[in-house]
Order: sequence, then C-alpha cells, then structure tokens
Amino acid sequence: MSENKAVLDAVMRAIELEKETFDFYTRAAHKTFNPEGKRVFNWLAKTEEAHYLKLTELYNSLYEGGRWVFYGGTTISLEPSEQGTSVTFDTDDRAALAIALEIEQRGVDYYATLLEQTTDPAGRTMLETLRQEEQDHIRVIRERLEHLT
Repeated sequence: MSENKAVLDAVMRAIELEKETFDFYTRAAHKTFNPEGKRVFNWLAKTEEAHYLKLTELYNSLYEGGRWVFYGGTTISLEPSEQGTSVTFDTDDRAALAIALEIEQRGVDYYATLLEQTTDPAGRTMLETLRQEEQDHIRVIRERLEHLT
C-alpha cells in the first residue's frame, strides 16, 4: 500500500511539473513577438500538455486499479520554420530558452529517478518514453540557442 502511495505521489509530482512547464512555455510564447520564438515555445507547450494529460490518465489508472497505461509518445511535430526568413531571438527569448533548458533537464532527471524506482515493464516503457521526449526538447532548445550565437 505504501509503495502504491509513493508511486501515486511521484506521478502527481510529475503532473505538477508538466503543468508548471506548460504554463512557462505558454507565457513565453505570448511574450515574444518573434515568430521563431512563438513556434518553438508553442510546440514545447503542446508537448508538455500531452505529457500532462497522459500522466493524469496514468494517475487515475494507478489509483483505480494499480495499472500502468500505454504511452507511445507524442505525435506533435515541430513545424518547420518559414523558408527565407531571417529571424533572431531577442534577449528575453534567449533568457527563456536558457530557463527552458534547465526545466527540461530537471524533467529528464526526474523521469530517470522514477525509472530507477519502477519495476513494472509497462511503467518503465512509459517513463523511458517521457524521458526521451524531454531529451528531445533539450536538443531542440540547444539548437535554438546555438542558432543565436
């Protein structure tokens, strides 16, 4: 019973982290006037929202019957940037991307910790997929930051 509560508490914390991250990216998308910044922040927000919804489904499933749910990953793709535009981020966008990098790394670390504590094969698969998606976010954010230098 206490193991189930610990798992539920961990999943609830993951839900909270995804919500906070979604809120951050949504605010960043609204604050920037830069089309490239909006594109990246909106994509990040959509993927975090998908994580939030899936983790909520997982929480309910674990609470009601102790079962992990299948998660094959998000199908939300980052739309290509407009051809021929020469867009740069302003200082606020760079700062937001730097913060986003830290947030995503915390997500990777959190899912790695949960993976260490999870023996259920379906649970491990789900957590590994979530961890990999957060790593993909880091890759995209780093690409954007490198583009700025």
